[in-house]
Amino acid sequence: PLLYGVEDPAWWLRLLYVGGGFSLAGTGWNVAILYVLLPWVSVMAAGYGFGQVMRLDEAARHRACYAIGGVGILLFIVLRATGLYGDPRPWSMTTEGMPAALAFLNTAKYPASLLFLLMTLGPTIALLPLLERARGRVARWLKVFGEVPFFYYVLHIPLIHVVAVLVSLVRTPADTGWLVGNHPLMPPDVPDGYRWSLLLLYAVTIAVVVALYFPCRWYADRKRGSRSPWMRWL
Repeated sequence: PLLYGVEDPAWWLRLLYVGGGFSLAGTGWNVAILYVLLPWVSVMAAGYGFGQVMRLDEAARHRACYAIGGVGILLFIVLRATGLYGDPRPWSMTTEGMPAALAFLNTAKYPASLLFLLMTLGPTIALLPLLERARGRVARWLKVFGEVPFFYYVLHIPLIHVVAVLVSLVRTPADTGWLVGNHPLMPPDVPDGYRWSLLLLYAVTIAVVVALYFPCRWYADRKRGSRSPWMRWL
């Protein structure tokens, strides 16, 4: 987060952590940086290390998950409340336009700040022992996505964009061009009347997840039956 104070950071700082973009000298091309290296490579490395925790016997594994997740949650609360470190947007109980409780959780994801990672990974790790005991149809459905997370990720972005275009053609056809207007880094202002209601947002979210269940299940079956080592990474 200290790098946010750097005025006009060099291209390599933008690539490593600050994000945004930069121009290639003499070409007229702009490079957009959607995911910076340091936070996400660190999370991936921590995930591989966490695999050793998941190989422990059940009692030890659960204790480790509760301890790691609990420390993450506690550290987030302390750092967020005091503003000592961890996010470029300090929290204040008098934040304008947003309830204090929501402002407390309003941390930076692009690039991912320490507090964003603590408030998402901490509860997730702490819940793992409970999720291990989940049974039934819903648990089986969710397990499919967990078996092929990268495959789901690759598919969901273009599908959501296609659905957004279709919804716009029905609701606000004249504003459909806004969806391809220099997104996602420097989009134009949102046209009047374009914003979705929460009901529509939730409906589209559910529809996209349900639609992706079937290709994810197909790929999970292929992945289990394949001996190809590269499929382990997808």
